[in-house]
Amino acid sequence: MDYRIIEEFYDIGRIQRLVVMKQGTSSDAKCVESSAGRFVLRKLRNEQQAVNEERLHHVMSLQNISPALVIARNGLSYVHLNDEIYNLQYYVEETVPYDQATIHFVEFGKMLARFHHAAHKLEIVDQPDRFALPLLWSQVCDEVRGSSSMICSLEGQVQQCIEYAVRKESVIHGDLGVWNMLFTKQKTLLIDFGEVRRGDPHVDVAAALTSMIPATATENECFSILEDVMKGYAQAEGLLTRDRLYEQIHLWMLRGWLAWIRERGVTSPMVQYIEQGMQRVAVFKEILL
Repeated sequence: MDYRIIEEFYDIGRIQRLVVMKQGTSSDAKCVESSAGRFVLRKLRNEQQAVNEERLHHVMSLQNISPALVIARNGLSYVHLNDEIYNLQYYVEETVPYDQATIHFVEFGKMLARFHHAAHKLEIVDQPDRFALPLLWSQVCDEVRGSSSMICSLEGQVQQCIEYAVRKESVIHGDLGVWNMLFTKQKTLLIDFGEVRRGDPHVDVAAALTSMIPATATENECFSILEDVMKGYAQAEGLLTRDRLYEQIHLWMLRGWLAWIRERGVTSPMVQYIEQGMQRVAVFKEILL
């Protein structure tokens, strides 16, 4: 990409270089180093996503929940470059890798509740869930049915999860794993609102918990983290119920298994991973129900 095009749209001084970032896959993120500092340039799917991200980032940056977006010379937070749509966000300095031992999970729960409160009344352009269970199942059912008995058992779980009530009570992040969080010594920030839609806040909590609690965690560690997150969420006047949280954890993990099968087929490492995942679901069920 020609640096001059970015300089034309954004008042960020002279651009010195662009560096491809490892975080994320769909947004094609690049670190922009300029005379005014560092920024993150992200390619978006369409203008609908751009509008949603503009609204989310404006509110969440004021709440210190996400980085702010840079306003372009056109007065918007996104621009059209070479038939693509981009936005530019301020780079978060001094981030650290996720470390379960250093996270204050009560405070993390409070942050999630504040996010859902702030997002609740936002007007967004609603979009479909790209990983909806019926869609995923239609794409992999033949392969699942032709596999081992353990993999075949996923069909029963699909039928069970399809019966879980679908609620669209609020605006949710929609893909809130650790891959869409930035950690500093003081706080956790949420990024990449590309999957934002109306849904059940329990989805975000389930995604966060299943990605933040390692597969090697003991049952006591799982219990402690779950209770702390729920405690913090409640202290910030958020409402979580144990049965709905379990349902969304089960559904979230099942979606992940099916998406992996869709992308890579059934392999020996995947069978082992899914077996371990089923054991994790059983632990969450025992804790929550």
